[in-house]
Amino acid sequence: MDAYITQEGRREDLEGLDANPYLGYIGNKAYPVVSTTQKVGDIYAATLTADSAAQAGLARGTALTTVRLTESANAYSCTSVEKRYAISRDEVKQMGGIEKADRIGALASKRSVQRYVETALAAQLQTVGNHQTGAHVAGSFLTEAQTALEAIHRYPGRKALMLGWSCFQGIMRFTEVLNQFSLAALAIGGGDAADVLAGRPAALRMLLAGIIGVDEVLVGDDDHWGVDVGSSGIGCNAVFLALPGEDEFSHKMDPVLGKMVQYLPDGKQPYIIESYYDLSLKENVYDAETWYSIEEYNPEAAYVLTDVIA
Repeated sequence: MDAYITQEGRREDLEGLDANPYLGYIGNKAYPVVSTTQKVGDIYAATLTADSAAQAGLARGTALTTVRLTESANAYSCTSVEKRYAISRDEVKQMGGIEKADRIGALASKRSVQRYVETALAAQLQTVGNHQTGAHVAGSFLTEAQTALEAIHRYPGRKALMLGWSCFQGIMRFTEVLNQFSLAALAIGGGDAADVLAGRPAALRMLLAGIIGVDEVLVGDDDHWGVDVGSSGIGCNAVFLALPGEDEFSHKMDPVLGKMVQYLPDGKQPYIIESYYDLSLKENVYDAETWYSIEEYNPEAAYVLTDVIA
């Protein structure tokens, strides 16, 4: 009987499983994770300080005007996201044993939690809010892309375009974009001609990056990044942004867009998975949980181009 009953307690052996290896999640590219052992607290982050004019021709003995650079304190409060799945004892037998069942149950619960977080990250970025913004006009996408890049050029980091799959497909069908297809753009983007002709998404992303002059085009799953595409929702928006540095504490050195604060109670995995066997229901139960808070420190590091597709 033990061959069909899971372990009880924390499952660190399952917490590192990749829950979405095919599509992946892109939200943390815009809001990288900052780990914390406190659910509530303050994070100090750098903000963009406008350049101050230098002083010329000062008479000796005249003091220089001091411009002080400071960090801003940002309060955060992490909230929990949880999901439970269960697999009956009889199902475990059909799955080939408890090890396979543990993997299936853990992946299902973790994936549900990650999907919730990814949707929240997409909504944060694609909603205009305090971001810079402009409305798309048909036939003007390439010009609008340059306007957006100019608007965020003072923010350090790789420049990227982030959008949902439907929005990406719509842009790739724009006449002005199709007219720019060339081996030169392909070379700039780093793609391969055969891959482009085959319509491979990675190659098309690199081609578009070469055409509009960004370092990277990041395309998200429409389940998260294509909200209300058919009714002029935020899924119709494309976002140009300066990607924060990968260093966990890049927000202290540079004025970055923001971070996702994630509570790690033991400093190990941000996604906690636990399992136990329910004697009364004769099923194995798998719980996944995480605590997070999306924080923006410099919202103007993102430029939201609205209504790119109808």
